Amino acid sequence: MCSLDILPGAVKGLSAIVGVACGQDHCLALCESGRVFAWGRGSEGFGQLGHPKEVSTLAIPSRIQSLTGVPVTQICAGGEHSLVLGLSGLVYCCGANGSGQLGLNRVDEKGALLGDFAVSC
Repeated sequence: MCSLDILPGAVKGLSAIVGVACGQDHCLALCESGRVFAWGRGSEGFGQLGHPKEVSTLAIPSRIQSLTGVPVTQICAGGEHSLVLGLSGLVYCCGANGSGQLGLNRVDEKGALLGDFAVSC
């Protein structure tokens, strides 16, 4: 028998949240201040938590320090990758890139920790 909590509960340590996103084994939260927090499992060292790849699991939400100074307006999580949209219009990405899902003009097994790119529309 599995001993999982099946009733919803508040995620401790987070407040003033305006957005959430969930990947396969990780979650992101966006504060109204524009700060981004990540937690969960960073499977296979892809870096989808936005922290150094040596950080494989975060049991509690942890602020993504590499985004300090970047006002974030939106967040999105895929299976093993994460994207954030800055107020400037730049997209920041981290995580797996085996299918080119980070948009970094390359395909590899382990994507950049946090890269940014601009798309002209």
